Amino acid sequence: MKKSEVYGLTGSIIITGILILLLFLIVMPGLKQPEDEGIMVSFGEVDMGAGNTQTPTTEPVIKETTPPPAAPKPVKQEVLTQDDNSLAIAEQKKKDKREKEAAERLRIEEQRIANEKKKAQQDAINKANEMNGLFGNSNSKGSGTTSGDGRQGNPAGSGNSGGNSWSLNGRSLTGSLVQPSYDNDVEGRITVNIRVDENGSVLSASIGSPTNISDAATRNAAMSAAKRTRFSSGDGVSTGSITYNFKLR
Repeated sequence: MKKSEVYGLTGSIIITGILILLLFLIVMPGLKQPEDEGIMVSFGEVDMGAGNTQTPTTEPVIKETTPPPAAPKPVKQEVLTQDDNSLAIAEQKKKDKREKEAAERLRIEEQRIANEKKKAQQDAINKANEMNGLFGNSNSKGSGTTSGDGRQGNPAGSGNSGGNSWSLNGRSLTGSLVQPSYDNDVEGRITVNIRVDENGSVLSASIGSPTNISDAATRNAAMSAAKRTRFSSGDGVSTGSITYNFKLR
């Protein structure tokens, strides 16, 4: 046997012996069963039992702090541009126009109410005059005429003509009063209220006061004569009266 072979065999035997010794010292004691159960003692987490001895990290405590108060926001000031000014002016003009129209409508309505009230008062006066005439003294009989001097009235607004009289503010009589024609024998007085236009023509005639003749035909004759009478021209409409005196024939 060669020397190298002897050395190799000897080394193998020594290594084998060391391995067997380690087997008896380390592995065999672990295979020995315990004779009875003892108290289980916890030695920590599984990781620690497995040899992981790293100490768990503790989470840092975060201290809450109050944030500083926010700075106040700057107030945004609206800047009126030229377009905004134009729009505001247009809206103001519309508003002024609406107010003006409303005021004009109110004025017209007030004027209408005033005219209606005035007309109602005049109608009431005319009706009262007619009622007074119905109860006047008209039982006299006889004959007579309403002749007179035919003198024209003066420009002061009143005068006599043909035994009758007239009154019209600011106007004068043109020619003479038209005499009423009547066939009944009555005696008394009939007053006719008249409205004269700017040209001097009588627009309307109604029985006024004082009147003491109730005969309808005589009243109609007096109103017809008044409508045919002419006066001088003037501004606007004038109101006045004509008084006819009837005598027995």
